[in-house]
Amino acid sequence: MITRSKQDWTPGAEVRVGFLTLEVVAAIATPGDYRPDQYRLWNPKSGKKYTFTPHFGLEAGWDE
Repeated sequence: MITRSKQDWTPGAEVRVGFLTLEVVAAIATPGDYRPDQYRLWNPKSGKKYTFTPHFGLEAGWDE
């Protein structure tokens, strides 16, 4: 979970990633792969889904 940020990364909060303003849907813990936790985001204006992993970037969509 992102703890040292000026943004609130709890589900339901809006965050800025680059030039996009997205809503946090869920925080997914990723134990065992030594990567930061993933965040499922969506754009309420366009309905597009995104996966964000800190230091690895933003990807379109997510796996159910």
